[in-house]
Amino acid sequence: MNKIIMDTALQFVQQYFPGCKAALLSGSVVRGEQTSSSDLDILILSNDSFRKSCQFMDWPIEVFVHNEDSLSYNFFLEEQHGVPLLTRICAEGIVLKGEELGEALIREGKELLNKGPSAWPKSQLDKMRYRITDLLDDLEGSTLPEEDLFTVTALTEKLHQFILRANQQWTGEGKWMYRSLKDFNPGMSKELEKYLREYYQLSKKKELIQYIDELLEPYGGRLFDNFSQ
Repeated sequence: MNKIIMDTALQFVQQYFPGCKAALLSGSVVRGEQTSSSDLDILILSNDSFRKSCQFMDWPIEVFVHNEDSLSYNFFLEEQHGVPLLTRICAEGIVLKGEELGEALIREGKELLNKGPSAWPKSQLDKMRYRITDLLDDLEGSTLPEEDLFTVTALTEKLHQFILRANQQWTGEGKWMYRSLKDFNPGMSKELEKYLREYYQLSKKKELIQYIDELLEPYGGRLFDNFSQ
């Protein structure tokens, strides 16, 4: 861990949350993946519950303040929704303050992250498969490239969510969509990336559609006939 980053995080906690029960530093700086636009993710365990973004000593900081009840509730919500923001922050955290409580948060985060989100019932899987089918049909029949751009964006989001939740894996948003797919199946994420690049660079949508159909096949393929909600 970079000493400057650690010292900055410690000073931030000492200045703004001196009475907190525990504090964790997490995010890309802990994983060694920081870029020029990275911020510091800091979890604070106290009596309050809020999220705030601020600038401190030339560092952008995202601070997540929770009490025991609000943190447990957010763990529950993330398990249902499938996006492990606070769960991952705890699992990958480094203790800044409150050694015993901080280590307990890290252990709980790791356990929840390894467990995965709640399983989707068949009705939810069918609903998402129906939506993907609708988007594939739109993409196949479309003659407007400008509309296809948005259709493919929606397809990518829903496909990644369907594949991962069908296998009781965590999903993500933005860059974490790719990272989550890669964690689950590196070969699949690489192939999907290839076909998406070919679409965006060469407008080759037929190949992308065929690959998505291949991904859907183990789950029953496209779904339209007799679908009800």
